[in-house]
Amino acid sequence: MSDLVSKCVLRVEVNDSSESNNGTQGAEALAQNVDPKQKNHGRRKVRDISVETFPSRLETPRDDWGLLPISSREQTPLTEKDAIELAEDKGEIGFFSGNPFVEITKGILHLYKEDVLTSRKDALSLCLVGVPCSLTCHDLLAFTAPCHADIAHIRVLRDSIPNQYMCLLTFRSHESALEFYYTYNSAPFSTLEPDILCRIVWVSRIEWAHDGLPPPGHTELPMCPVCLERMDESVDGVLTILCNHAFHASCLEKWGDSTCPVCRCVQSPEQAETSECEKCGKIAPSPDALWICLICGHVGCGRYLGGHAASHYIESGHCYALQLGSHRVWDYKGDNFVHRLLQNKADGKLVPSEGPPSEAEHAQEKVDSVQLEFTYLLTSQLEEQRLYFEDRLALLEIQLQDEAKHLRKELTTLSQDKKQLQINVHDLTKEKLALEKKLQQQSSKLSTTLHELNEEKHLGKALRNNQQQWQTKLNNLEESFKELKISKEKEIADLKEQVRDLMFFINAQQVIEKSEDREDIAQGSVSIGEAPQTSKSKHRRRKQK
Repeated sequence: MSDLVSKCVLRVEVNDSSESNNGTQGAEALAQNVDPKQKNHGRRKVRDISVETFPSRLETPRDDWGLLPISSREQTPLTEKDAIELAEDKGEIGFFSGNPFVEITKGILHLYKEDVLTSRKDALSLCLVGVPCSLTCHDLLAFTAPCHADIAHIRVLRDSIPNQYMCLLTFRSHESALEFYYTYNSAPFSTLEPDILCRIVWVSRIEWAHDGLPPPGHTELPMCPVCLERMDESVDGVLTILCNHAFHASCLEKWGDSTCPVCRCVQSPEQAETSECEKCGKIAPSPDALWICLICGHVGCGRYLGGHAASHYIESGHCYALQLGSHRVWDYKGDNFVHRLLQNKADGKLVPSEGPPSEAEHAQEKVDSVQLEFTYLLTSQLEEQRLYFEDRLALLEIQLQDEAKHLRKELTTLSQDKKQLQINVHDLTKEKLALEKKLQQQSSKLSTTLHELNEEKHLGKALRNNQQQWQTKLNNLEESFKELKISKEKEIADLKEQVRDLMFFINAQQVIEKSEDREDIAQGSVSIGEAPQTSKSKHRRRKQK
């Protein structure tokens, strides 16, 4: 692999006081004496440029960290506390992103490229061109984190370009810079936006100056009008179209139109199939009689046929029209041709216009173009048919192979299912025989159980009859028991009367024996008279008690 590359020079053009004096000159003086510095600026104006330097923690703070001259910058140096932390944390690999070394000035940022290829063996600096503003400094440090041990410092340069900035990386060795270039060049910053890629160029030196003239042997990298990024043919394809405007090939591909994104010049105008005016509908005798508007695409006839192209200019104010036959551009406002160079159809080169071709040349050219178109159409159609049928055959073959594989798989599956079903049938037959045997046993048990049930029913009926008989006997016995109980109670009452009389007699005998008049009492007699009424009532009450 060759080590020859086209390195770049990054120059910061610091605003000079003399520039403001030149700006006060009149228009006539500027027209007479054009300043080459102003010519190199173009439409760019002096803007604020900020340079943020992120030093590595492995680096000791130095006074030469600044990029801009001290007399023309506003800087925010590191504090003593931050410098002490940077000096103490030498064992930690990383960058201090809390308070970078910031420089602010007014000027224009230039990126010049060497016109010749040189060796890159001594190059230690790389520049990331077109870093999106959505990628913050913290995200940028995280993006380059695997290489922090090899990076001395990182500088972020911001100017008037919207939505993007540049990043300058200085490495400790050329091998580290080369490895970083091969790893990160054309790599996406984020997986969420794969179309935003990291563009890297080699930088030979960084300088500042008060003039905007390019260094000898260098050319400033232009900016793409579509994406506003620097265009470098070694990084991305650069395409220059017929109107001498250059773009990234990928940006022009996304434009999706045949016009130039800057001047709207039609690169390949499409001719109407019927070659007729859009307004009057008259068929033109030749393509030279029709003019197409370069602004809106209106097709009208020339002033010698119907004059509708000129009428369109009067109505809309679109002053540029292209003649379909000769591809010349007419300016209605200036009343002259403004595009004197034509494109040769044979080799595509630009040639001066020699007027419209003759009728014979036009007819022969038309016949040749028709033959070529027919041959190309026939060849393309046959080729398309061949490719179509080959694709169809290949597709059918693939489908048949897939179908055969599918059928073989189904056959294997069905065979396995058949074997499994046979095994299941054999098992079910065994189960059927066993169930039939169990059914016979259960049937015999059922008949025996029914016979026993009938016997139990007869026995229960007999027991119910016996129960009724015994219930009747029990009732009779209870009645006889009640009568017997009443008679016994009467007998007991009589016996109690007799016992009481006996006790009374015995007690009377004992009293008489103990009495002194027992002899008189023994010779006497006892007469029982009528008891008084009161005594009877008392006796009854006592008896009731």
